[in-house]
Amino acid sequence: MKIVFMGTPQFAADVLAGILSHHEVVGVVTQPDAAVGRGQQVQFNPVKRLALANGIPVLQPPKISLDLEPLLAWQPEIIVTCAFGQILRQNVLDAAPHGVINVHGSLLPRYRGAAPIQWAVINGETTTGITIAQTELGLDCGAIIQQVTTPIAPKETAGDLFARLPSIAIEALLTALDAIAHGTATFTPQDDRQATNAPMLNKTMAKIDWHQDATKIANLVRGLNPWPVAYFNLAGASVKVYAATAVDGNAIAGTVVNCDPKNGLVIGCGRGCLRIDQLQLAGKKVTTGAAFCNGRDLKNVKIDG
Repeated sequence: MKIVFMGTPQFAADVLAGILSHHEVVGVVTQPDAAVGRGQQVQFNPVKRLALANGIPVLQPPKISLDLEPLLAWQPEIIVTCAFGQILRQNVLDAAPHGVINVHGSLLPRYRGAAPIQWAVINGETTTGITIAQTELGLDCGAIIQQVTTPIAPKETAGDLFARLPSIAIEALLTALDAIAHGTATFTPQDDRQATNAPMLNKTMAKIDWHQDATKIANLVRGLNPWPVAYFNLAGASVKVYAATAVDGNAIAGTVVNCDPKNGLVIGCGRGCLRIDQLQLAGKKVTTGAAFCNGRDLKNVKIDG
């Protein structure tokens, strides 16, 4: 089928790459270029880079719903969205004979919203998956066409899932596209009573609250890796935490229980303790908790969450 693909980040680019050899992608719609980094240099996003490398025309309107004519000129048979970043109006949903389908990183109706992969990890889920769903007006509420489940490993981070899920998404998407093309697709309405939300992440949620359960904090650390990264403050300096493990113990919340090269850095929580496995002191390289404790005597020191 002739496809228009809408997406922006690396996850979407990985999915786009997986369908290029199976279907004709007649155009790509992605978010406008943005200035990034300290130098504020304008960089193309991953989807745009991939599209241009494959000779696919690109549109970057601030709101595709208000600038639809160039897309209509491509005459797509179906539109596929994946982490696009814009809300679509009805005129876009009606722009192709087979409408719009979305690649979503959760088992809908659970985790509707902008950050389904991260919130599944933050909430300690042991399974997640990919859903291919028809796009309707509303937030990720359309009928389910294809769904694939995969386990979440105990130490798996959001970043790990972002790297692993595209291959699952590609397989699910290709299956759904084939079924739609042959008229054999099934469209199963979602049970809105089972819906949960996965709102966009922000930096304010990254500060560790040591009064929380250690397991909850460990899951937060996994879910906020690689962004925005959980952190705490030590002697006025920010310490980013990339990996941590909940361990048994009974200590005052936010107090260092152990800090030595053998036992590593262990901090008391509201329930249990948290061993910091990988961290980064501001201005320094990422290191292990054990290496961080080498030469530092922090036992009984109170941590500023």
